[in-house]
Amino acid sequence: MTLEEVLTHLEQASGRLAVDPRSTPEQYLDLERHYNQALSRWPGHPAILFGLAVVSSRLDRNGLAIALYHEAIRCGANDAAPWVNLGVAYKGEHKDDKAAECFKKAIEVAEAKPIYNERGINQYKAWALSGMAGLYINAGQPNRCIYWCDEALKVDPQDRSALWNKGLAHLEAGDWEQGFKLYDEVAFLPATYKAMERKLKTYGGLKPWDGTEGQTVICYGEQGVGDEIMFASMLPDLFKKCRVVIDCDKRLENLFRDAFPQAEAVYPTCGLDEPFDWIANHKVNAFVPMGSLGRWFRKNNDDFPKVSYLKANDHLRAKGQGLLRPFTGLKVGISWCGGLKATRIDKRSIRLEQWADILKIPNCHFFSFQYHDWAADECAEVGNKLGIPIHHWGDAIASYDQTAALASEMDLIVTVNTSFLHLCGALGLPTLCLTPKMVAWRYGVRGPNPFYGSVEMLRQSEEGDWGPVLRRAEHEVVKRSRKLARAA
Repeated sequence: MTLEEVLTHLEQASGRLAVDPRSTPEQYLDLERHYNQALSRWPGHPAILFGLAVVSSRLDRNGLAIALYHEAIRCGANDAAPWVNLGVAYKGEHKDDKAAECFKKAIEVAEAKPIYNERGINQYKAWALSGMAGLYINAGQPNRCIYWCDEALKVDPQDRSALWNKGLAHLEAGDWEQGFKLYDEVAFLPATYKAMERKLKTYGGLKPWDGTEGQTVICYGEQGVGDEIMFASMLPDLFKKCRVVIDCDKRLENLFRDAFPQAEAVYPTCGLDEPFDWIANHKVNAFVPMGSLGRWFRKNNDDFPKVSYLKANDHLRAKGQGLLRPFTGLKVGISWCGGLKATRIDKRSIRLEQWADILKIPNCHFFSFQYHDWAADECAEVGNKLGIPIHHWGDAIASYDQTAALASEMDLIVTVNTSFLHLCGALGLPTLCLTPKMVAWRYGVRGPNPFYGSVEMLRQSEEGDWGPVLRRAEHEVVKRSRKLARAA
């Protein structure tokens, strides 16, 4: 094959994987092998280096991708594409200053050497502007995000990323009506690349729910389990309008079945590839992703009832009561680590040893609800260093049903931003949320939590400074411990 034929073959293969929601790392590894073979035949070719960088980035090897993009530019890749992708890779490593430099360079190159798509759009300029907008998501600057989104939309009114980011920025600003409208609409726009924001499952070609009352609607979980719990707060609103079949994460099946007896049925098959043979048992008119309910039921602050809507299983609660019977004093459930690299685990987590002043408060017992495999070891290590027990009963929190039951027996929950917070808020448990300055829209940029009335937000004033937040939490734990002692 000629160089031109090889490049065409590789670019087409890469494009197919990019738009396929079921593409796998194994497929990208196979494509990487073919790119490496091509690079061996044509060393230093900028298009091959660029394509190999794209594959590396999709395999979450951003460091390698960054080096390859720079090498592609050095070897002659002179359009805006490598600069846009460099910005994305730097952003993936949370190097936002470097990302901004790359996006601005991409805008400059795209204006000097425009490449127009089939719609006559200067595509890389739009993408670079949208990339700039993305740097302001979850950064406490929704207006800056909206500015850059609008700049991108001037170039391409159909830019999916700009519309998505603009929706998130409106949600972050508490502009619920506009935010949830975009959140819903953008999910169904065609994507140039595989859309990662939401899981879309149309149940064999059903139409999306358009707000029509009196229909039978499948409402399914379409994000992580924490978001699914949060969005489930809107299910009672949907029950007033329609007959509802809930399709949820299997970890939430029992909780949802107990909490929502009004549902026509509850199934645990919301995964993208999960079969849904049960649909034959229902006369269904439409489907709606759970997050899309916000468009219909959360248009202003007054639409958030902030009441509990889940409940723990009575039998499991009784078992939890038995476990806790030997402990007198304030029982405090804790979780100190949340998120993944992509969702800023570094910003959302607090090392357990930093909790020392809280953990040493007298007449208190602390119970770990940290779900990671390493949690028991960290509890033992920090507990031994401080000379106090930090209880971690892995078997007692092995499922969300059990976690909900044991958490419901706590006097207080202290946690970082994680799915455990959403569970506690949905159960209506008294909860202190240790919150970073840069926070996702669902926690609110300032003030009380928009979704949960029982959650008190203890927010950082300065990015990265957990000291004042932990001192406020310590004060609250001491106050509640003393109040419990007086009552006894």
